[in-house]
Amino acid sequence: MERDVREIKYFEMLIKNEKDPLVKDRLRGILLLKKNYNRIEVAKILGVTDRTLYNWKYRYAEKRYEGLLSKPIPGRSTFLDDEDMAKLKELLKKRQYWTAKGAQMLINEEFGRMFVLRQVHRILRKLGMHCAKPNVNDYRRPPDAEEILKKDFRKRHWRTMQ
Repeated sequence: MERDVREIKYFEMLIKNEKDPLVKDRLRGILLLKKNYNRIEVAKILGVTDRTLYNWKYRYAEKRYEGLLSKPIPGRSTFLDDEDMAKLKELLKKRQYWTAKGAQMLINEEFGRMFVLRQVHRILRKLGMHCAKPNVNDYRRPPDAEEILKKDFRKRHWRTMQ
């Protein structure tokens, strides 16, 4: 009985410190099983099948905590590593604004990789940036244009009130 209490406290500590929500759910499932809940009830509580819960239990029995960790997802690795991403961010900061096409051309010139515009948007978002077209400032606009507009509005508004 004492062993069960220690193990339950251990699981509660693991759940509290775990960052990955998937691993947290797996730990909760094992904890509920340790507390003598029915496997079908626990599966229903967690929103998984009882077979999934059985797999978690089996993986925990085999490899303990490491068996519940998420496995890396296979797939194509990125063409730009962390060092390239840092260099790209510095290059992008040199100008105030970028269009997606401009960022695409910069990446192609600097790294020799051609990304589609959608991927360029993703890369920029990953860097905490975005691309946009700037507002065009008319060179003929006087610096105090807003004040002139306010004065003109007041004059016109004052005439209509009299």
